[in-house]
Amino acid sequence: MKKLIFFATYNEAGNVTSMIERITAAEPDADILVVDDSSKDGTLDILATLARPSLKVIVRPGKLGLGTAHLLAWKYAIFHSYDILVTMDGDHSHDPADIPKLIGALDATTDLVIGSRYAEGGKCDYTGYRLRVSQAANKAARLLLGIKLSEFTTSFRAFRVSRLNAIDFDTLVVGGYSFFLAVIVQAYRHGLKLSERPIHFHERNAGVSKIPPLEIFRGMANLLRLTAISHFTRVSPSVNNVMMKCGKCHCEFSLIKVDQPNSKNIKDDVCLSCGNRQIVAKSA
Repeated sequence: MKKLIFFATYNEAGNVTSMIERITAAEPDADILVVDDSSKDGTLDILATLARPSLKVIVRPGKLGLGTAHLLAWKYAIFHSYDILVTMDGDHSHDPADIPKLIGALDATTDLVIGSRYAEGGKCDYTGYRLRVSQAANKAARLLLGIKLSEFTTSFRAFRVSRLNAIDFDTLVVGGYSFFLAVIVQAYRHGLKLSERPIHFHERNAGVSKIPPLEIFRGMANLLRLTAISHFTRVSPSVNNVMMKCGKCHCEFSLIKVDQPNSKNIKDDVCLSCGNRQIVAKSA
């Protein structure tokens, strides 16, 4: 069984070595994928010293967004025929020792396992305002979406790769951390079987948080939008996640279709690896 563990980095020099060491200790037979958005603190130099056949590093030309890094990992896993994909944060807020627990929960009746701070037995190191906001956001998502989960916003998840193509990737180009909420909505709507396992969510080990101050407001707006989609739109009967090669960086699987500004009827091809946008001409 081929397993891939993924995390994204931007200025994680204080975490990346120990992350890779701990992932390797937890899942010695797994490959590791790191997508880095051109870190400025020496993260890439450290990754170069850790080079090994089981470690793949994709360096993007700038900050292209956390959600697009995760979509790139999805496409990488499909293109390279992995069976299981685990996604997580790269700052030790997710404990690599929990990876086997998530993978072990992927059985014949489960396609996606979410590591939950708020499931029975879970724990979150947040305190005060941050804890209350996180708890309220997840409770609001459960109430508005009608999906019986306790955790919607974490990236710590295990996927059965063969089921990823049931989800329309083009619907997941969402700004900020709302990507993780959108994944749950689309997975549920497209029939993936979801479950949770309790985890301990830790404070980051080193560095500073990448969450923008206005993320809470964007998150609430996206929750309302996803609620409307969930309750008032039909699920597309077919999904066509074609693996397309980027003409600029030549990544063989990285293109995704994104609505043109001011037009939902015309989609451009955008590369998840280099950010290149191929404009599709509008008909006269």
